[in-house]
Amino acid sequence: MVELKLTLSLSSTQRLVCGRFPLPLTRRSILRTGTFAAVSSLCGQVPRAATLARAQNSEPQWRHGLSLFGDLKYPPGFGYFDYVNPQAPKGGGIRFVALGTFDNFNQAIAGVRGLLAAAARTICDTLLVPSLDEASTHYGLIAEAVSHPPSFASTSFRLRAAARHHDGNPITVDDVIYSFEAYRKYNRFIGAFYHHVFKG
Repeated sequence: MVELKLTLSLSSTQRLVCGRFPLPLTRRSILRTGTFAAVSSLCGQVPRAATLARAQNSEPQWRHGLSLFGDLKYPPGFGYFDYVNPQAPKGGGIRFVALGTFDNFNQAIAGVRGLLAAAARTICDTLLVPSLDEASTHYGLIAEAVSHPPSFASTSFRLRAAARHHDGNPITVDDVIYSFEAYRKYNRFIGAFYHHVFKG
């Protein structure tokens, strides 16, 4: 079992510090806090700081997938998505229609150098894979599990022991960190999106 943790650094304009606990100001956190405050007043209960501290310092909760909207459709250890036919024939060739030309299969430098080939994003595996029959839901592919604290300040991935490169060598934490840093360095879009991540 190998773990990888990415840590997010929030700038002072993106968090509000209430005592010792940083509160990220996002639409979701504001709605959640407002809803919680309304329900708390009805129940006559307000959370104590000790309860919040325990929640932030508790052991990580490992999940086989993440969803922005509700529960996951598929249970841990599921074999395939419902829309996949496991009996489908294997092998053969596929052709894609694309306008223009390409000179790049490297996703890390896509948009910076050269033109990325059509469907080039399908030749590399990722830590998580999206479910095509659920909104904003991802399940582990290279990662067998993912965890994050209630503050969403970091994300930890537990790599699948069976994950291998095309040549049969195991995928390591160093491989994932190298790929992440290469994306941040050479792809300006990904670099801008992850500019708050300060440790991989």
